[in-house]
Amino acid sequence: MTNSRMIPKKLWNNKVLYQSEKLVEVYKEKLIELSLYEDARKAEEYGKGAVGGKDEEVTHIHFSERFLASSTRIQYVLLNPNGEFDVMSKDLQVTFSSGNISILDIPSGTGAGILSLLCNISELRINSNLPRLPLYIDIVGGDFSSSALKIYRELLSEIKDYLAQQLIFIEYKAIEWDAGDLLSTNGLLKNWIIDEDAYEEYYILMSAFSGVKEPIYKEFEESFKFIQNYTLHLVTTTMYIEPASNEGKKFLKLINRLMQMIERWFEKDKAVTESRFNWYDAIRENKAKSTVSIELYKRKEL
Repeated sequence: MTNSRMIPKKLWNNKVLYQSEKLVEVYKEKLIELSLYEDARKAEEYGKGAVGGKDEEVTHIHFSERFLASSTRIQYVLLNPNGEFDVMSKDLQVTFSSGNISILDIPSGTGAGILSLLCNISELRINSNLPRLPLYIDIVGGDFSSSALKIYRELLSEIKDYLAQQLIFIEYKAIEWDAGDLLSTNGLLKNWIIDEDAYEEYYILMSAFSGVKEPIYKEFEESFKFIQNYTLHLVTTTMYIEPASNEGKKFLKLINRLMQMIERWFEKDKAVTESRFNWYDAIRENKAKSTVSIELYKRKEL
């Protein structure tokens, strides 16, 4: 488990979080390719594009304004520079140290969370903060925006060879998914869990659901319950990551209520679950503030 003395200075320096150079590189290249780079540089607020959408224009606004801000949350938890997320940080670092892991990334958006996780694990390996052992990861990303999923696939493709240099080997699918439709959720899970015995652990990464606001995400309750019940017999970890906003806290209260129905099957990390931190925006070239609110549920030993 890393601490502030073990984290590479290029990722955490003077109490400021800096993103992986590879993540910034592929993000900048994609912005330029989509003619969004100047829009991203000139954006003065981080709230305008806070919620993605199904059509391409809204996706591009969200991508240009929120991608880096979104990517900082899981990075901050993984690196744990202030020692607030010991259990969660250790869980991420142990899980993604070696072996065969299958990830369900929902809602995937354009991939800010999963790319940040993978690039930062690679950075820790490069700097000998984590062991360099073979790690095989199969990823299924689900989102209702086909334009977001297109960017998601392209960005994962861009970092695949970079990760392989650190013995991190990824395969991935991006599936259109309607969180309010149980048939769509069932199809997503069938794409994710094909060979149950192929992996040591299944990891569900759920992030930024709260952006759609409380009246809408309540429509997703049945899908959330279905996902947990579908994986109840497997070694599964679910990490919920949200901004520490009012909406984020409301969403996690909903999750708490749903998980209480099956709590005898899970262990919940009861440590500090939210924090505020500073990070450096390499596109706008300024310091920004962000928050994270997080909950972790691990399947008890079978």
